[in-house]
Amino acid sequence: MRRPDDNAEDARIVDNLRRTIELTELGLALRRSVVQQGNLVGDAMTQVMREIRRAKEQAWQQSPS
Repeated sequence: MRRPDDNAEDARIVDNLRRTIELTELGLALRRSVVQQGNLVGDAMTQVMREIRRAKEQAWQQSPS
């Protein structure tokens, strides 16, 4: 028999997976943008990583505790 808090845990897992997918999509979009611009130097990749980190931090701050 399922406990009532199992549904809350399932919802939390689903939400975390959704956020993970969104962050992955953001990272891939940023990478594609860099590649399309032809800026494959170290500074461009540093910027991509910063943008990914910022997106992750924003998602973390918005997550319900």
